[in-house]
Amino acid sequence: MFTRRLPVPVVVSAVLSGARLALLALAFLAAAAPCDAGSLNGSTVVSCAFSGSPQDHADSGIVVLNYPGTNVRRLHMGYGADTTGQYLITAQIHRGAFDGPIVGSSSIYLNLNGSSEADVDGYFHFGGQFDGAPVTPGDTLTITHTWSGPGVLFFDAGNGAFDSSGNCDGAYETIGTSAPLDVPVRKTVGIEIAQDNQTTACVKSDTVVCIDDTPGDFRFQLNVDYAHSGATGHGQASLATLGIAHGGGFWFYGQDNPEILVKVLNGCGVNNKFWVFIAATTSVAFDLHILDTQTMATQTYTNADNHAATSVQDTSAFSSCPK
Repeated sequence: MFTRRLPVPVVVSAVLSGARLALLALAFLAAAAPCDAGSLNGSTVVSCAFSGSPQDHADSGIVVLNYPGTNVRRLHMGYGADTTGQYLITAQIHRGAFDGPIVGSSSIYLNLNGSSEADVDGYFHFGGQFDGAPVTPGDTLTITHTWSGPGVLFFDAGNGAFDSSGNCDGAYETIGTSAPLDVPVRKTVGIEIAQDNQTTACVKSDTVVCIDDTPGDFRFQLNVDYAHSGATGHGQASLATLGIAHGGGFWFYGQDNPEILVKVLNGCGVNNKFWVFIAATTSVAFDLHILDTQTMATQTYTNADNHAATSVQDTSAFSSCPK
């Protein structure tokens, strides 16, 4: 039923006792996405045919080249296992490489029958309340799995053969998850990825943070340019999937090393202004640009290179309160 491919190592998790599984379920309840398709105000942007049965060991990797969407809202794959039981499955999406910046991580529980040859659908949901996890169109995305359960997890690898035959619109399977993209196994994988169709003026991306005035309006658009010792770059957006509506952050050199935190607050009831607060823990030169997409008014906040950035509490940043 299931294909065991060498030299991919077989990973078998210990059987969880009923009590331990119950505790684990409670711990992951908030993070685990629903197993059903759920509602989606969006469209499918990657669709590769399912074979109908789980064929390949889930420690293989998946690469999606030239992702055409602006965000990842939902990932749909088909699963099976060699041992009957409940499995906690986590899918993690990275940008650019298997060790690249994390786009999003989502977990689900599935009950899998070790004697069944048919797929069990798994739906992972990413992003916040009003949008999917942001990416820039054309990004390379990688997908990895981890799982807990009584046996080995398998996924539907589509209709391609091990000789890399087939064609799947930029998505393919790799033998493992070694960086940057590991060795291709076949040019298919059973997969669907959907995005939220965003109609707001500010569209989140790898380098753009959108901040709300009212929930989900993405009114303020933020981006950062930085320079240090002759090298320049664009600040990378962070905190995009943590439910933070009135603020966001940027990193320059590593996703685990934030440089700038920004808040835009509605102070209209106090002094008829929108306020901008900035905390930057960096001595790198930067220009932080903020655009009010309703009025097209802009503000730019700067820091000189090799100068410890000072905090900003601009309580008269935008004069765009309702009259």
